[in-house]
Amino acid sequence: MGYSPFLKISNLFKKGNQDHSSPLLDIHEISRLYEQMKEEPFPKVYFPGDQSLFKEITKKVKKGNVNNLTRTSFYLDFFKKHPELHWAFLAHMVSRNAGYHMTDLRSPFFSHVLGAGEHRSLFSFLERCNAAIFNDAYPQLLLYEKWKLTREPPFHLLKKFNVSVFMHKMWDEFIKTGNQHVLTIALIMNEQHMIQKRILSDPDLNIGIDRWKFFLQDRLEFTSILFPYGKHLPYSLAGLSVSHFEKVGRRILLGKKLYSVLFRPSILPTATTFSSRHPHTGSRVDYWPHLYSKEEKKNRLFSPILASAWENEPPIHLSSKDWFSDQTVDVMTPLLSMVTPQHFSMTRKWKTRTTILVKLTRD
Repeated sequence: MGYSPFLKISNLFKKGNQDHSSPLLDIHEISRLYEQMKEEPFPKVYFPGDQSLFKEITKKVKKGNVNNLTRTSFYLDFFKKHPELHWAFLAHMVSRNAGYHMTDLRSPFFSHVLGAGEHRSLFSFLERCNAAIFNDAYPQLLLYEKWKLTREPPFHLLKKFNVSVFMHKMWDEFIKTGNQHVLTIALIMNEQHMIQKRILSDPDLNIGIDRWKFFLQDRLEFTSILFPYGKHLPYSLAGLSVSHFEKVGRRILLGKKLYSVLFRPSILPTATTFSSRHPHTGSRVDYWPHLYSKEEKKNRLFSPILASAWENEPPIHLSSKDWFSDQTVDVMTPLLSMVTPQHFSMTRKWKTRTTILVKLTRD
């Protein structure tokens, strides 16, 4: 097998790149994993105990997948019990931001750009992605929890939950190696490819707004993923801006960078403290009450709680197609390295942005 698809990774190590990259898996390890993923699977046999566990997990997933608030809370509760699964806390913090983006749609700023129907459609799009990721990932977390209790691998049930064969192998690998970084990046890859295959590549996808509005917001980086941290209000903010959302590779790279930022020793301890002290409401008042308000006030930006901004959406129904089935080996490239951005402080940038918006609301 040729390894030419991996040569592109060398660009990450070139002098002058603002991101720092460190090796993770080598090419031979990745090729081995890929070949095993492509092997013809054995027929799955589900015994009565498997069927019972499937029903139990399905019930828990349904309970957690009510709205953005429940999903975000379930991720955090899981991480507290199993802190070795870094992805659970990353998912919690990114899901917080999804909630903020949902309530931002009710702000006066967006009311000047989007019509009422467009607000609803864009919310439904964000909700659909948020729900799809939970529906795919949370059964994986619960199966891991079951493994910790019994030490009997239950990951053959992933197929029954329509989870990609890619993750079947990556969970087996994690059980053997305990490599937290590899598993986290694998989960980032899986969820982004999953929504690309089942949502973003859907020819019938209609997010309900003119494409120029969506891409204008995307290219100007109005959307950011923020991680509040520090010892007291108002919290400092770390994170990155989001752009080129339609490209799965860009979203995976963003996820890798966000992971490295969130788990920095200078950020993680107080970010986890923030999450525990401030239950997610969907309002940006959670971290900056000096600039935001849950009610409409002249000297604050309106940021309502999610429960008052939007009603719950009905359960999602997506294709069960495996995103990995038609992929070539270069899809494994993100597992070659960890990536840490040189610049990730968002406090000054976000303060400037929100201060300007506050002044505009006074006029």
